[in-house]
Amino acid sequence: MLVKTDRVLKEQLKQFQKIKKMTPERLRTFEGFKNVSDQEAEQTILVMEQLCKTIFNHIK
Repeated sequence: MLVKTDRVLKEQLKQFQKIKKMTPERLRTFEGFKNVSDQEAEQTILVMEQLCKTIFNHIK
């Protein structure tokens, strides 16, 4: 393999850490989420974060 996967994963993790955390206000800017309550938005964000962690752990 030409590229060490550990180095690639560390670089990707650094990029992910720079991304701003999703907020209910930002979530409402996406189609289909315009009318969600704060509680629904926070629950949706939590589920999305858990899904992303699961996918990331599966890929690495």
